[in-house]
Amino acid sequence: MKNAFLFLAGIFSLVAWAADNEGPAIYSQSYTILFGGSAAGTETVAESIGASGNLLSRSNHDIIVADGREKKRLVFSTEMALSRDTWMPVSYLYKYTSGGDGDSCHVVIKDFEAKRTLNHGGRTSETTASFTQDTVIVDFNVYHQYDYLVRRYDFEKGGTQVFSNFIPVIGNDLTLELTLLGEEKLPLKEGNLSLKKFRVELGSLWSATMTMDGNGRLVRLSVPQQDLEVIRTDLLYLIQN
Repeated sequence: MKNAFLFLAGIFSLVAWAADNEGPAIYSQSYTILFGGSAAGTETVAESIGASGNLLSRSNHDIIVADGREKKRLVFSTEMALSRDTWMPVSYLYKYTSGGDGDSCHVVIKDFEAKRTLNHGGRTSETTASFTQDTVIVDFNVYHQYDYLVRRYDFEKGGTQVFSNFIPVIGNDLTLELTLLGEEKLPLKEGNLSLKKFRVELGSLWSATMTMDGNGRLVRLSVPQQDLEVIRTDLLYLIQN
């Protein structure tokens, strides 16, 4: 779990980004984040369609993390634009709002190249990396982005499928493996919710299991190495009991 805290603490705040003008929200969801079985934060996400036709995803996060005796409140937000034709990311930003240092990071993907501009401590640095058809962005501690990963999974092919996961904070990619494990059902008050179960492996850092609903939306993520669970808030009382 300490590694998770270090990742959170190491992510920088972002400057404002002029996003595509969007229409009304077409989807929204809320998640509860748990460390060691105790609620420690929330993540909310809303999607809309921009004037250019891209899918615009905006999320807000509020997490209390503890490293030893020290507790910190981390509040941050993200914005991502994805092509609705290929589901490839077009741009991404991360805004760390519980600080006040004015650090920033901005990623723009164009012509299969990712350009990341990082502003930290008054210094600006830029890195570029190749961005192929199998590259995704599933950022540390931003959990709704697994929705977009699953949209890239070929269910006809099945099995383990490998993606390059571009991590904005390090400006490079890590291997991300997604494996369909099967199907299960979550009993509701009326009927059952059909779920697909996956294993997710990010390089040698960690392995997780997750369930998605019939629309490919995250229901539950469990990362044992971080003692972390992320559960859709409206289903929390069912999954915990």
